[in-house]
Amino acid sequence: MATLAKGEIIDDTYEVQFFIGEGAFGETYRVKHKFLGIQVLKLFKEKYVQETDISVVTKEARILSKITHPNIVRVFETNSFSKNDKELYYLTMGFVSGETLGQLLARKGPLLIPLAISIQKDILAGLQCVQEQPSTIVHRDINPDNILISYEKNSPVGLIADFGLAQSVDQLSKLPGAAGRYPYFAPECFFGAYLPSSDIFSTGIILYQMITGRHPWDYDLGSAGENHEKITTAILSARKSKITRPSVHNAACNAELDRIILKALSKNLDKRYKSASAFFNDLNEYEQEPKKAAAKIAVSGSNSTPAKSSNGAYKVRKIGKGFDEIAGMEELKETLYQEVILPLNDKALYEQYKVSIPNGMLLYGPPSCGKTFIAQKFAQEIKYNYVEVKPSDLASIYVHGTQEKIGTLFKDAEENAPTIIFIDEVDAILPSREADLSQSYASEVNEFLAQMTECHRRGIFIIAATNRPEKIDPAILRTGRMDKVVYLPPPDLSARKAMFELHLKDRPVGNDLDLDKLAEGTEYYVASDISFIVNEASRNALKERTTISQTHLESAVKNNQPSISRRQLKVYENFKNERNFS
Repeated sequence: MATLAKGEIIDDTYEVQFFIGEGAFGETYRVKHKFLGIQVLKLFKEKYVQETDISVVTKEARILSKITHPNIVRVFETNSFSKNDKELYYLTMGFVSGETLGQLLARKGPLLIPLAISIQKDILAGLQCVQEQPSTIVHRDINPDNILISYEKNSPVGLIADFGLAQSVDQLSKLPGAAGRYPYFAPECFFGAYLPSSDIFSTGIILYQMITGRHPWDYDLGSAGENHEKITTAILSARKSKITRPSVHNAACNAELDRIILKALSKNLDKRYKSASAFFNDLNEYEQEPKKAAAKIAVSGSNSTPAKSSNGAYKVRKIGKGFDEIAGMEELKETLYQEVILPLNDKALYEQYKVSIPNGMLLYGPPSCGKTFIAQKFAQEIKYNYVEVKPSDLASIYVHGTQEKIGTLFKDAEENAPTIIFIDEVDAILPSREADLSQSYASEVNEFLAQMTECHRRGIFIIAATNRPEKIDPAILRTGRMDKVVYLPPPDLSARKAMFELHLKDRPVGNDLDLDKLAEGTEYYVASDISFIVNEASRNALKERTTISQTHLESAVKNNQPSISRRQLKVYENFKNERNFS
């Protein structure tokens, strides 16, 4: 329900004509100024006012009110008034006869490239104006609904509107975290950092949409609601995939225009356009010198190169569903994505903010809890090459003291970077040197640890797994080797249900199965336990020449206790608590 009613008078100056719509931070009305005619009034939501330093907002609006530019909707004033004993804040802007770019795209789909470039240049010209103010202004909410298309002239003109979130760069640190339309955020905006180039990134998304009729990435935000973390995870997860060149969706787009758009959308701040004028100039050159532009094909190549073969040990980058194939364990997957995958995929961004890049990860827990499986799916999720090292693979190395073979392992991994080296049963490969080890064996452990140190700088990420975390050399857990230590307990409820579904698939089952009940009744059971239970139930049903029933399965559960005892689990829990690990 709109806060203001038709005919209501604001500050004895504005008469409300009608409600236009509602955005994330305020309601928009068409109003009539008693002297200046038709304007637009944005009424800030009470929640936004409470969470924001409104004095910073009003200060910036006063600066914007002095800017007159053909591609910026004029900001007239910011003020407040009282209603029902509440102080309400508003911003007034010029009225544009036309529609939003969002409405235009919804109505027409992809635009002709000359029109799309013309509108994009209008947007960039407006941004150039605010970026060249004595204190650079960052809009913070560039999206198609905040771009107005005016039809008052012979050809459509694009204007930037809604500066309600705009701030000068010297004021941004005083504001709360992320604000604006998430799908149009530059990567740094998700962490509360807004730069002039952040607005340029948003305009790059808009140009891509105008030319292709689609977003550069496909997002699934259906279940995220208004949860900032879930939205952030969904968007950044989708952005792991390489952007499809605009020319794939629009044959009229050539390689030079592809290069310009993809540069604007670079996640690397150093490769992205840093100013509106630089982006504008490239588009201008593209328009004015089509022959030169066509010959000036970008030599940027792809974002990744095919993996080299190396003694048959390394696999080509896997094609798979990654974390989607891991049943349950949502908290674990979220932790791995936020704390490991994002930094590895956006190294330049994290390094710019001096946030350390993870070097390796230790997975520990009872046997048959999915450590190897998770490592494999992690490699698929991050799209790294993958090599698996077992104690038997390195036994000859340690027996013969051939330290150079350890170096060769890491050298090959570096040549095939980015690479994950998965070390299974790491307690056998890297036992504590405090134990009674031979000198040569200890030296080889030293060599392995030396190779692991800061290996992320060579494009290598280490995943180690163990059932006996207390037996490994403590040095493996130092910063720069295993930055993340993760406990993998027995499968959770949803994972156990999925395991029953998997093992019962394609078997003759009855109509009475209750997988939820089976999952609830098998707490502390690991994957091998559930596989054994299904097999035993199947054998009993076969003897009776009948379908596998709920009774068969419950009887198998009753006759088979978990292979991991409560006492053993307590050891892992104690290890976790004593060292304050995940």
